[in-house]
Amino acid sequence: MKAHKVLRTMVVDSSLVFRKIIGDLLLEIEGVELVGQAPNGKIAIQKAQALGPDLMILDMKLQDMSGLEVLRQLRELKLACRVIVVSAASPNMSLLTMKALSAGAFEFVLKPEAETIEETRQRLESDFKLAVQALIESLRIRSSMNIGGAADSSASAAKSAAHNITVGATVKSPSGRSIELIVIGISTGGPPALAEVFSVIKEPLSVPVIIVQHIPRFFSEALAASIRERSGLWVEEAKDWMPLEPGHIYLAPGGEHLKLIRGSNPGSFVLRLTDDPPENNCRPSVDYLLRSVVANFSGRVGLFMMTGMGTDGLAGARLVRSAGGYIVAQDAQSCVVYGMPRAVVEAGLADEVLSLSGIASAIQRLPKRVV
Repeated sequence: MKAHKVLRTMVVDSSLVFRKIIGDLLLEIEGVELVGQAPNGKIAIQKAQALGPDLMILDMKLQDMSGLEVLRQLRELKLACRVIVVSAASPNMSLLTMKALSAGAFEFVLKPEAETIEETRQRLESDFKLAVQALIESLRIRSSMNIGGAADSSASAAKSAAHNITVGATVKSPSGRSIELIVIGISTGGPPALAEVFSVIKEPLSVPVIIVQHIPRFFSEALAASIRERSGLWVEEAKDWMPLEPGHIYLAPGGEHLKLIRGSNPGSFVLRLTDDPPENNCRPSVDYLLRSVVANFSGRVGLFMMTGMGTDGLAGARLVRSAGGYIVAQDAQSCVVYGMPRAVVEAGLADEVLSLSGIASAIQRLPKRVV
């Protein structure tokens, strides 16, 4: 982002009505300026070169090219423009959206299907503003953490807390048991981070892995497929009553909570889906899953808190720590948004603070070692 504090933004969408809705929402966000609009990819690229926006709101389905192609051309031109993509809920669009995130898009927002302009605005407003504010917060944190700026006192405290943890070390506990279940909590920046982590892991794991990624309904299946293709591992969107098995990686479905219960056979466990109210404005929620894991799982839990805005997972991390679990937080440098892991680090709950490559190694080593 440039030295000025205003986030200069342009909107790219084939629909004049949608450009108007997005433009009006942008004007309501403090620190955001609307500098341009474009009805197709060709004009978008031309205007991006002329205007040099900090942020582009990009529809994934344009008349002349896909949003993914626009994003790729922006990267080829080396334009320092962050991108939030807007995508309809369809199998093809969800796959394109996952590819856009892997190609460098900051975040995506679901494009609502509504009958009126006002209904469209109402259904879009919350998620859209949250995505833009997440970007603003990400830039602020990265600057304050001295990743391109001077550190403030709270950021310095977070860095000090992280530096007091021995990276790559393990902490002995009274239980003296290896990790038997891995849980990953992740949000903004999650799809490419998960793909990068699991693309390194080629051998099946000896323990099950449950991932709670904050994601809209209809997109989690595409994310599971993306991770599976990159890794070759057993990665599936969790289904109701699905048994928990070693070597399997389960992704919580978008728009539903996921919890763990005991199975009918001794030592067996089952995944359940619920429509319980959102927690921390999230469904699925990391805290929701971890409560059930700590209450029902008889083995030792390894919790990985990764990139994302907010504090979902913090309360659950306290439960994991009280139950003798082991907690790893992603470092600020490799996070898209250093929020969820930062909350865990500042609370003194993290046993390790690791980069993405370190997280991939830890997922493989923790089930094999007594920690």
